[in-house]
Amino acid sequence: MPALSDIQQHTLEVFSVCPCLWQLKVAEALLKGDKDVLCTAGTGMGKTLGFWIPLLFRPDGIQIVVKPLNLLGKQNVTSLAKAGMPVIAINSETATPVNFQVSQQTNDLIWCMCRLQKESEDALHVI
Repeated sequence: MPALSDIQQHTLEVFSVCPCLWQLKVAEALLKGDKDVLCTAGTGMGKTLGFWIPLLFRPDGIQIVVKPLNLLGKQNVTSLAKAGMPVIAINSETATPVNFQVSQQTNDLIWCMCRLQKESEDALHVI
Protein backbone atom coordinates (compact mmCIF):
# COMPACT_ATOMS: atom_id res chain seq x y z
CA MET A 1 0.00 0.00 0.00
CA PRO A 2 1.57 3.32 -1.02
CA ALA A 3 1.85 6.12 1.52
CA LEU A 4 -0.56 9.04 1.16
CA SER A 5 2.36 11.28 0.16
CA ASP A 6 3.28 8.85 -2.64
CA ILE A 7 -0.33 8.72 -3.81
CA GLN A 8 -0.48 12.51 -3.82
CA GLN A 9 2.78 12.90 -5.74
CA HIS A 10 1.96 10.31 -8.40
CA THR A 11 -1.52 11.79 -8.90
CA LEU A 12 0.02 15.21 -9.40
CA GLU A 13 2.49 13.81 -11.95
CA VAL A 14 -0.14 11.99 -14.02
CA PHE A 15 -3.24 14.19 -13.75
CA SER A 16 -1.58 17.56 -12.99
CA VAL A 17 -3.90 17.93 -10.01
CA CYS A 18 -2.92 17.83 -6.35
CA PRO A 19 -5.59 15.78 -4.54
CA CYS A 20 -7.09 16.93 -1.25
CA LEU A 21 -6.79 14.78 1.87
CA TRP A 22 -10.35 13.46 1.54
CA GLN A 23 -9.68 12.40 -2.07
CA LEU A 24 -6.55 10.60 -0.92
CA LYS A 25 -8.55 8.84 1.79
CA VAL A 26 -11.15 7.68 -0.78
CA ALA A 27 -8.36 6.34 -2.99
CA GLU A 28 -6.67 4.67 -0.02
CA ALA A 29 -9.92 2.93 0.97
CA LEU A 30 -10.40 1.71 -2.61
CA LEU A 31 -6.82 0.47 -2.79
CA LYS A 32 -7.23 -1.46 0.46
CA GLY A 33 -10.24 -3.17 -1.11
CA ASP A 34 -11.60 -4.51 2.15
CA LYS A 35 -14.77 -2.36 2.26
CA ASP A 36 -17.35 -0.76 0.03
CA VAL A 37 -16.65 2.93 -0.48
CA LEU A 38 -19.27 5.66 -0.58
CA CYS A 39 -18.09 9.18 -1.30
CA THR A 40 -20.40 12.16 -0.96
CA ALA A 41 -19.40 15.71 -1.83
CA GLY A 42 -20.96 18.65 -3.57
CA THR A 43 -21.06 19.16 -7.32
CA GLY A 44 -17.65 20.07 -8.69
CA MET A 45 -15.75 19.10 -5.52
CA GLY A 46 -13.68 16.37 -7.22
CA LYS A 47 -15.32 13.07 -6.32
CA THR A 48 -14.24 11.54 -9.61
CA LEU A 49 -10.53 12.03 -8.89
CA GLY A 50 -10.84 9.80 -5.84
CA PHE A 51 -12.01 7.00 -8.12
CA TRP A 52 -9.32 7.66 -10.75
CA ILE A 53 -6.36 7.54 -8.36
CA PRO A 54 -6.43 3.76 -7.67
CA LEU A 55 -5.90 3.15 -11.39
CA LEU A 56 -2.40 4.56 -10.98
CA PHE A 57 -1.48 1.87 -8.46
CA ARG A 58 -3.20 -1.19 -9.96
CA PRO A 59 -1.49 -1.95 -13.28
CA ASP A 60 -3.66 -5.05 -13.78
CA GLY A 61 -6.77 -3.64 -12.13
CA ILE A 62 -10.23 -3.06 -13.48
CA GLN A 63 -12.40 -0.26 -12.19
CA ILE A 64 -16.09 0.13 -12.96
CA VAL A 65 -17.69 3.49 -12.25
CA VAL A 66 -21.39 4.10 -12.77
CA LYS A 67 -22.40 7.59 -13.90
CA PRO A 68 -26.03 8.69 -14.28
CA LEU A 69 -25.40 10.78 -17.42
CA ASN A 70 -23.76 9.83 -20.72
CA LEU A 71 -22.19 13.28 -20.99
CA LEU A 72 -20.34 12.88 -17.68
CA GLY A 73 -19.02 9.51 -18.77
CA LYS A 74 -17.82 10.86 -22.11
CA GLN A 75 -16.07 13.80 -20.42
CA ASN A 76 -14.29 11.44 -18.06
CA VAL A 77 -13.27 9.10 -20.87
CA THR A 78 -11.73 12.03 -22.74
CA SER A 79 -9.80 13.22 -19.68
CA LEU A 80 -8.48 9.77 -18.82
CA ALA A 81 -7.50 9.03 -22.42
CA LYS A 82 -5.42 12.24 -22.41
CA ALA A 83 -3.60 10.86 -19.35
CA GLY A 84 -2.87 7.64 -21.27
CA MET A 85 -5.40 5.47 -19.45
CA PRO A 86 -7.28 2.77 -21.40
CA VAL A 87 -10.94 3.49 -20.81
CA ILE A 88 -14.34 2.88 -22.39
CA ALA A 89 -17.80 4.26 -21.78
CA ILE A 90 -20.52 1.64 -21.90
CA ASN A 91 -23.95 2.95 -22.80
CA SER A 92 -26.83 1.87 -25.03
CA GLU A 93 -24.75 2.62 -28.14
CA THR A 94 -21.54 0.86 -27.07
CA ALA A 95 -22.86 -2.12 -25.06
CA THR A 96 -21.55 -4.79 -27.42
CA PRO A 97 -20.01 -8.17 -26.52
CA VAL A 98 -16.61 -6.98 -27.77
CA ASN A 99 -16.66 -4.00 -25.41
CA PHE A 100 -17.36 -6.24 -22.44
CA GLN A 101 -14.18 -8.23 -23.04
CA VAL A 102 -11.64 -6.77 -20.65
CA SER A 103 -7.93 -7.00 -21.31
CA GLN A 104 -5.93 -8.91 -18.73
CA GLN A 105 -2.75 -7.03 -19.74
CA THR A 106 -3.79 -3.46 -19.01
CA ASN A 107 -5.48 -1.31 -16.46
CA ASP A 108 -9.03 -0.74 -17.67
CA LEU A 109 -11.61 1.71 -16.48
CA ILE A 110 -15.16 1.13 -17.60
CA TRP A 111 -17.69 3.92 -17.28
CA CYS A 112 -21.22 2.57 -17.21
CA MET A 113 -23.96 5.07 -17.83
CA CYS A 114 -27.46 4.09 -16.92
CA ARG A 115 -30.89 5.55 -16.59
CA LEU A 116 -32.67 4.98 -13.33
CA GLN A 117 -36.40 4.49 -13.22
CA LYS A 118 -38.33 4.54 -10.00
CA GLU A 119 -40.38 1.35 -9.77
CA SER A 120 -41.97 2.11 -6.44
CA GLU A 121 -41.51 4.32 -3.43
CA ASP A 122 -38.71 2.07 -2.17
CA ALA A 123 -36.96 0.78 -5.29
CA LEU A 124 -35.00 2.01 -8.26
CA HIS A 125 -34.47 -0.09 -11.35
CA VAL A 126 -31.49 0.23 -13.70
CA ILE A 127 -32.55 0.32 -17.34
